[in-house]
Amino acid sequence: MKALLAAAACAALATVSFSAPTLAAEKGVSEATPSKETAKKDPNRMVCKRTPVTGSRFPIKSCRTAAEWDKQAELDKRDLEDAQRNGLSTCATNPCS
Repeated sequence: MKALLAAAACAALATVSFSAPTLAAEKGVSEATPSKETAKKDPNRMVCKRTPVTGSRFPIKSCRTAAEWDKQAELDKRDLEDAQRNGLSTCATNPCS
């Protein structure tokens, strides 16, 4: 008797779980979650990074949009290239104003 009830319960759950996606498709409802590729390309998504701090065991958590991280990376790259091209200038070799 218990086996019969367990089998009936499993059959009922299987019917409900398999019919739910088809009901949503029949009504024209699509999934609200975007694919991973689409989500990674979105420039407005928030990205949080942890950066280590010298002298501390606790990193700093910085959250920005993906576009802001990309812009900062470009600025850092440009500054590094300028420093490599021009060399480091100090007040001893180039008088500070």
